[in-house]
Amino acid sequence: GKGYQLIMLPPECSPPLDDAETTAAWMNKVVEKCIMMAPEQYMWLHRRFKTRPEGVPSRY
Repeated sequence: GKGYQLIMLPPECSPPLDDAETTAAWMNKVVEKCIMMAPEQYMWLHRRFKTRPEGVPSRY
């Protein structure tokens, strides 16, 4: 069909606010969970992971 389908999920538990790294890791897991529901619809062209650790192959 045409258009978009919006899926409303119940709220996750409160994010950990201990430090920025922990909070960011939690947010990434939540986003990953949503992406895995329909990975073909994620904006893979976004090229979010341009830089990689040394020795790790490019994702693109």
